[in-house]
Amino acid sequence: MSKIVPVELESGMMDRDIMPSRDRTMTDCLRPLLKSMRVFGLYFDRRSESVGDNPDAKSCKWNGWMIHAVFAVALLWINFVRMFSVFRSDDDFGLVLFNKLLYIIWMLQCAVSQTSFFAASHLGKLQDVFLKMKLSNDCAKYLRRIAVVCTVVAWSIITLSSAIFVYGLFFSNGYMDFMLAPIQSHVTISNLLIPRVIMYFFGFYLLSAHIFPQTMTFLLAMLLSYQFKFVEKELERCLGSQDGLVEDSEIESMRQQHQKIAMSVSNIDDCLMFSNASAFCCQLSCVIILLYMLAFYNSFIDDPVVITAYVFWMFLTCAGLTFTAAGGIIINYRVSTLSVLTLVIVIFTN
Repeated sequence: MSKIVPVELESGMMDRDIMPSRDRTMTDCLRPLLKSMRVFGLYFDRRSESVGDNPDAKSCKWNGWMIHAVFAVALLWINFVRMFSVFRSDDDFGLVLFNKLLYIIWMLQCAVSQTSFFAASHLGKLQDVFLKMKLSNDCAKYLRRIAVVCTVVAWSIITLSSAIFVYGLFFSNGYMDFMLAPIQSHVTISNLLIPRVIMYFFGFYLLSAHIFPQTMTFLLAMLLSYQFKFVEKELERCLGSQDGLVEDSEIESMRQQHQKIAMSVSNIDDCLMFSNASAFCCQLSCVIILLYMLAFYNSFIDDPVVITAYVFWMFLTCAGLTFTAAGGIIINYRVSTLSVLTLVIVIFTN
């Protein structure tokens, strides 16, 4: 009989704890982060509320959260197209042109990320992973903890970025007025208060589309790495406790668990690969532009707060780039390591 503790527990199985945990699905454990993403149209559930958490239940066609998500996707793509009106025929190679390129690349990343998570929610692939992957008490506790930490960090970054955004729009003597395009680029008006206020509130969608998708992707990578690591430890424990002799039933149990986690990785990758690719490429481009601006054009910026904002954006972009790359590296490392160990056992047992 297998000694491996399965990732998905049977319905009648009791845990080691006195009271069994109710937070069995990823949806329950990720509730703080999913609620935050739902506010900005990054996540919705098409299942009818009357069917509960049944993953095989039929999906309803429309609900309020889905309509909100469609609105958010359309808004970000319209904004991306609108930003091309920021260019003028008299633009010269310099700080202003680099600022325009920087914001267009950033808005492209936000639009692609928003669309990727909309597609993942609309197709139900994220919900399938969340509902079908049952978690042990230890794994559920680990996931709840890092979900709360990630949510707090994400909202803290959004709050700080919003404060910097306020200064750039309202108190920097028009330094960021190009973001109001085509206003001031092709149409000049005297009172910019209302356009600036609209742009400020619209910035929350941009910041959320930049931060929450990367947070969710990294969190999923950490969870899957945790599960791969658990199977790997059980495999090493079997080898150590049985003098290298592993029964066929134990090999089969490990193989099934490895296959189950690998299928979850495949489903998530199918949904979010475009978001990850855009995050990596766009953030890499932004880092290069920011480095060039800070190295050769810092003398043209006489506002210390604006320079601080550029440094903060550089830090934020580098951190996002690091987490995006680290998530993929962690998963690939765990998958390859466990696959090699399993293959070695199969060879020696045969």
